[in-house]
Amino acid sequence: MALSWLGLFGLGLAAWFVSTLGAGGGAILLLPVAGFLLEPRDVPPVIAVASVVSSVQRTWLYRRHVVVGVFAANLPGLVAGSLLGAWFLRELEADWLGLVVGGFLVIYSAASLLGASLRLPPARPIHFGVASFVTASLSAVVGASGPLMNPVYLQADILKERMIGTKAVSTLAMQIAKLASFVALGVLRPELWGLGLAVGAGALLGNSLGKRALGRISGAAFARVVLWMLGASGGLMIWRVVATAASG
Repeated sequence: MALSWLGLFGLGLAAWFVSTLGAGGGAILLLPVAGFLLEPRDVPPVIAVASVVSSVQRTWLYRRHVVVGVFAANLPGLVAGSLLGAWFLRELEADWLGLVVGGFLVIYSAASLLGASLRLPPARPIHFGVASFVTASLSAVVGASGPLMNPVYLQADILKERMIGTKAVSTLAMQIAKLASFVALGVLRPELWGLGLAVGAGALLGNSLGKRALGRISGAAFARVVLWMLGASGGLMIWRVVATAASG
């Protein structure tokens, strides 16, 4: 058990350091490896605990950069989506959703990096609300889907500290709603709290180191890192679903 806790701490550190530079995806980076240390159904609750710990720290670190209007637009969708997703996690086998999310992220990332125009409309509050609902629903089922929101932030030209700070406070609200839903539905068992806190402790160190590195890159470089992270996260989600299906 001690080895598992140490491994989860290290995973949390690495994943959240990288996710600071890519504005999300830390939890997705954990999914393939966490599956070897945890039962598949235990992964979303453990990541939710870790994400609450990480989001509290990130909200504090980037508190002066939060775009309050965007957070207000996100909040209803985050809460409603978390409740729906938690119910799906208990009632359905929905791993195939990872293919949908992963495919979208890979296609969007590749098209953007190659200079293609996807002709997305200008980001408005309703777009943030819809995206947050979809993101929260899928996050509760798959375990993570935070990068799904990044195209909306990029479209609104919300970059670097503003993106990370606004996503942090939004993620905090979403993860609290998810935790409450998991507890109410009996998905979050007592022993999973400790495992989640081990990942969260690593995430705290990863966030601190990531903030130092973030100040050294430009907005344009940040946007490219975000796009690469979107593609990598999508690929990992697809790989996880395919590997799970093959082993089953």
